[in-house]
Amino acid sequence: MWAIIGTVCTGAIISFFEIPPLIKKKCWKEIVIFILLLLVGMTLSILIIKDITIPTPIDWITKIYSPLAYFMDRILS
Repeated sequence: MWAIIGTVCTGAIISFFEIPPLIKKKCWKEIVIFILLLLVGMTLSILIIKDITIPTPIDWITKIYSPLAYFMDRILS
């Protein structure tokens, strides 16, 4: 629980220091991208803290290409 609170507090502190200069420069697109990336990072961190398995892209690629690999293995063997 404390790790999640620490992650959220860290995100809030980073936002506190990074967002005001972007608002002064009126960099609205950068603010949106910054917030999205910060939320994605915080979400992934919280999922890792909760020991939830996060699928990797290599798992999806393996599932997509496994029939082709099996077919090629049968042809070449």
